[in-house]
Amino acid sequence: MKPIFNRAPLTPNTLTPLPLGSIRPEDWLLKQLQTQRDGLTAKLDEVCPEIGPGCGWLGGEGDSGERAPYYLDGLIALAWTLDDEALKQKATAYVEWILSSQREDGWFGPAQNRDYWPLMLALRALRQYFMATNDRRVLVLMDRFFKYQYLNLNDHPLSDWAVARGGENMELALWLYNITGQKHLLELCRKLRGQTLDWPNYFHTFSNTVPMSKSLKWERLDEALREEKNEPLLGEKRPYFHTQYHLSHGVNIAMGLKTPGVINLFKSGFKEQGGFRFGWAKLVKHHGVASGMFICDEHLNGNSPTQGSELSAVAELMVTLQTLLGLGDFNAEYADLLEKLAFNALPAGFNADMTACQRTGQVNQVKISREQRKWYNNGDDANLYGASLEGVSCHQAWPKFAASLWYATVDGGLQAVSYAPCTVRTVLDNVPVRLRVSGGYPFAQSVQIQVSVKQPCEFPLYLRMPFWTRQPMVFLPDGEIMQVRAGDITCVRRRWRSGDVLRLELNTVPRITKWYHQSGAVELGPLLMALQPEEAWERQPDGEWQVTAQSPWNWALVRDEPMKAVYTGIQPSAFGKGEAPVKVLVKAAPVEWHMEGGSCASVPMVPAIREESAQVIELVPFGGTCLRIGQFPLGRGKTRE
Repeated sequence: MKPIFNRAPLTPNTLTPLPLGSIRPEDWLLKQLQTQRDGLTAKLDEVCPEIGPGCGWLGGEGDSGERAPYYLDGLIALAWTLDDEALKQKATAYVEWILSSQREDGWFGPAQNRDYWPLMLALRALRQYFMATNDRRVLVLMDRFFKYQYLNLNDHPLSDWAVARGGENMELALWLYNITGQKHLLELCRKLRGQTLDWPNYFHTFSNTVPMSKSLKWERLDEALREEKNEPLLGEKRPYFHTQYHLSHGVNIAMGLKTPGVINLFKSGFKEQGGFRFGWAKLVKHHGVASGMFICDEHLNGNSPTQGSELSAVAELMVTLQTLLGLGDFNAEYADLLEKLAFNALPAGFNADMTACQRTGQVNQVKISREQRKWYNNGDDANLYGASLEGVSCHQAWPKFAASLWYATVDGGLQAVSYAPCTVRTVLDNVPVRLRVSGGYPFAQSVQIQVSVKQPCEFPLYLRMPFWTRQPMVFLPDGEIMQVRAGDITCVRRRWRSGDVLRLELNTVPRITKWYHQSGAVELGPLLMALQPEEAWERQPDGEWQVTAQSPWNWALVRDEPMKAVYTGIQPSAFGKGEAPVKVLVKAAPVEWHMEGGSCASVPMVPAIREESAQVIELVPFGGTCLRIGQFPLGRGKTRE
C-alpha cells in the first residue's frame, strides 16, 4: 500500500503513517507488547463478557456502546503489530460482523444504537484493519456511512460524547477523502465542524479556572443535561448538552487537542494552526505534572502530584500526538511529548505483567487502596489495580506507539519519531527497504540503525535529535561524523547499500525540572526517575489489588548536590520486570511529610533538612513503578562536608 498524503485543497502534509504491520517491535518493546497480549488484551473479552460473544457488536443483545469498538481498536493494532494469528482471528470476528451490519441507508452497527460516538470508534478500528489488510470493503462501508451523515446530520445531529469528540469523525472523513477525492466529504466536515465543540477557540482562551463548578458531580449529570438550555454553538436540533462538563473532561481534552489541527486541513486559521500549542502550554502551566500528563481525575483539577490522571486520557493524548504528526509538518515537540508519555505515564498505569491497570494514577503515589481521596469526581476505588473495562481504551496505546515509531515522508524517505527498538519494512522508490533500530533506547544513549536494501538506492532518512540530548552526534557509514543540535531534525540523504549502519550518540545527564510547590523532578533523557518504596500487594475480595509502602517514601532532594546516572548493563525488559537497566543516584534527606487520607500530603515547599540525615538514595524509571515519588521537595540547608 502506498503512503496516503493530503489531496488539494487540504493543507499539505510532509509525513504520513506507514501501513499497520510495517513496523515490528524488537527487544524490550517486543516484550512489552507480548506482556500486554498475555496479560489482558488476549482474554479481556473472556474476563469482561460485556464485550464478548453476547455483545451488540457481535450480533448479541448485550452492550452496544463504546466498549467493544474501543477493545477492537486496540486488538487490531496489537494483532497486526505482533503478527499474531490468534489475535487476528479474534479481531476479524468483530470486523466481519460490523461489515455485514450496514443497512441500506448507510448506518451500521447494533440495531439498538443510534449514537454516533461508538460508530466513530468502530471506524477508527476499521481504518486500521484496512491499513493492515487493504480490504476494500472498509472503504465501501465508510463511503456509505459518510453519505448517510452528509444527508442526515440536520435531523440526526451529533449528541453527548460525539459533540465533544467530533474531531475524530472529521479526521476519518478526511482520510477517506485523501483516497477517493469525493468533494462531499469536505462539505461533511464543515457540517461536523458546526456541531462539534469549539476546541480551537477554547484552547485559545483557556485559563487556569476549572470551567465547571465542583458541585456538579457525575451522579448529577443526567439532571444537568435535562436542566441546561440548548446553546447556539451546538445548533438548534439537538439533545440537551452540558458544555462545561465536556470541556473539563480529561479524555475529551486529550481528544480535543487534535481537533484544531484536523480543522486546519480544510479551514485554516490562526486558532486552528496554533490550537495544540496554545492549549498544551496552558494545560501544562495550570494542570501539568512531571510524567508528561495533565491532571484529570476525571476532570481538570490543578497540578498537585497527589491528584490523579486517568490512564484513558494518557492513551488518547498519545493518539492525538500520533495523528498530529501525520497531519502537517513534523513537530519535534510532539515526538518529545509522545515519548515522555509512552515511557512514563503509560507503563506506570499497569502492573508489571499487565494483568491489571489503574483508572487513575498519581505521580506521587504511596498507597493504592479503596479510600476517599481529593479526586474531582472519581470513585474511591479509582487507583486500585484491576482487570475491568474502565481501562478498555488503554489497550490501543502500546501497539499504536510501536506502529508510529517511523513515518513515511512526502519526498520518498522515512522520518524517525522515536528510537525504540524495532524493524521497519517498506518500499522506497520501488525498492524493498529494511531498517533495524537497536541499542536499548531509551535505557541507553547509543542507537544503531542498520539499513538493508534489495538493491542500492537513494532516499532520505530524517533523524530527530531530542531536546534533552547534549552534543548529539551522528556517525555515518563512511566514517564521517555529523555534529548536530538538540531539538533539530537531521537529514541523511545518500545512496544506501545493505549493511550500512548509522550510529547516533544521544548523550544526556540527570536534570531537575521544577513543578508544583517548587517541587523537583529528576529526569534522564525521556525518562522520569522516581523513588520506589518497597511494595506489599494484597488482593481484595473483588479481585482488585491494594498496594502499601513498606519502606520510607518521605524524602527531600538536597539542593545543588551532584546526581549520577548508573547504567547497569542489564538487558532492558518490559517496564517493571526485573532490575532496572538504568538508575540515578541522588542525595536526599528525610523530611516531615505525612499522609492525608489515602494519599501523601501536598509536597512540602522548601523544607528544612538536617545535615547529618542526608544520604544517597536510588531512583528508577517511573514507568516501572506502582508506588513512587516522582516530584520531590527541594530541601534547604547544606550537608556536612
